[in-house]
Amino acid sequence: MTTNQKIQELQEQQVREIAKQRLQSAINSLQRAMHDLEVYADKYDNANTDYDRAKVINYAINHLYCNIQPYLRIDLLADSQAELAKLEVNNA
Repeated sequence: MTTNQKIQELQEQQVREIAKQRLQSAINSLQRAMHDLEVYADKYDNANTDYDRAKVINYAINHLYCNIQPYLRIDLLADSQAELAKLEVNNA
């Protein structure tokens, strides 16, 4: 095996490992989000009026949009998807 082949294999393995890490990061963010939403569900259950329930739902939506979606790093997952697809084409 030549040095170039070894380097190529190491680079391919690194792409795969980074993709897995990015996926795990998204999973972790979603698990934190699930816990946060359970707090909102408790607040919803304890709300006395529909107005208060609507406010809780609004807060939950805001939380999802502002605090969770940016941390999913969908852009990094898309980059990994493209890199893995490129590996497949190069190895075909």
